[in-house]
Amino acid sequence: MLENSHVFMYMIIDQHGQYRYINQKMSAVTGWDKALIGSRKYDEHIHYADIDFLRQQVEQAFQHPEEKLSVIARYLINEYQHTIQWEMSAIHTPEGEYVIQAMGVLLSGDPLDDFTASRYTHQFNEYLDGVSDGFFALDRNWTFIKVNRFFESVTGLSRQEMIGRSFWDFFPDTQEQPYAAAMRKAFDLEEIITFEQPWPPDYHFAVSATPSKEGIICYFIDISLQKKQQLELLSNEIKLKAILDSTTDINILLSADVKILNFNRTADLLSKEYFNAQLYIDADFNKYVPKELDQYFKEHFERALSGEKLTTERPVALLNGEVLWFEFLYYPVYSEVGDMLGVAMNITNIDARKKAEMKLLQQYDRMREIAYLQSHEARAPLSNILGLINVLMLYTEKTNDPEILQVLELLNVSATKLDAVIQKIVSNTRQE
Repeated sequence: MLENSHVFMYMIIDQHGQYRYINQKMSAVTGWDKALIGSRKYDEHIHYADIDFLRQQVEQAFQHPEEKLSVIARYLINEYQHTIQWEMSAIHTPEGEYVIQAMGVLLSGDPLDDFTASRYTHQFNEYLDGVSDGFFALDRNWTFIKVNRFFESVTGLSRQEMIGRSFWDFFPDTQEQPYAAAMRKAFDLEEIITFEQPWPPDYHFAVSATPSKEGIICYFIDISLQKKQQLELLSNEIKLKAILDSTTDINILLSADVKILNFNRTADLLSKEYFNAQLYIDADFNKYVPKELDQYFKEHFERALSGEKLTTERPVALLNGEVLWFEFLYYPVYSEVGDMLGVAMNITNIDARKKAEMKLLQQYDRMREIAYLQSHEARAPLSNILGLINVLMLYTEKTNDPEILQVLELLNVSATKLDAVIQKIVSNTRQE
């Protein structure tokens, strides 16, 4: 239907960024041979100021099929400039691939010899009123010459009220308003200026102000949802950062190529205090690892990168010669869609606990040594005493002296009790 259109240009772009098809109108404007169009990239001959935004919109269209996106781009072809407004979306072909289809209107640069001005005006207005984004055009005196239906609904003004009147009659020309400075800049520098414009209470717009021979064309899309999501994400990031910054643990997020993606306040402070080095985003973390821990760090980082979660304890020598114990926790970090983002490190100072444990172990070893002395060194003479008592007990039948018999009995009872105590110490020591 659009092959022979006199008004609209039509193109199809494949996933490699090459033209799959252009209609007669686009071929006539650009001078490109339809039969050879497959050898061209869609971003050829695009004005340098417009190319990044155009690429972003095409990429966005591929990422969100069926979503309708708009862009205004200037083409520089054979020393002529053509400004084209495109409405594009990605569709799924029967061959199982996604392509971009785009319908465009020439805003400037066309002699309009192929159709009458009245037909152009009617069809173009119908097109503008059909899109779900805002549009208005001003002449070089800042007077409204065209608005679309969406712009009417946003402003609460009819086109009859606006057409022929100055833009500044309705919208203040103040430095506090983003649109005022941006539109004057586009007018003065004759460059496309993009900016964001809050529109309370319901909207937040991304706006493109494009200068032309006739004046300025403004195209804006509603990004309220995206902005709300950005603010929510920012709020969550601030809360998370506040939590991480309030902890005494060191938290560092590393990319797969060992670049610092994020770190908390404690990490930065301790890095300065212990190693006289300041952390910064995108720095190579290998530069911060002490030489004696280099192999240890690389091994654990690679294992975490492969999906493991690891916890280890190690002493670390500081620049001042002091040695502190730290607990190192390595674990992989994934995005919401399951893509590997990198490795998170949580480092806890356990020096006080570790040294207390080591002190307890030393005390325990001393106690074991004492127990050994008590159980072995003391038991040998006690065994001799018990033996002598047993010998003396053989002579009890030869004496009738009650005092001697009582002393022998007491000696036997006391030695037996002492032997039981020593045996209990030996038994407890073996169990521990």
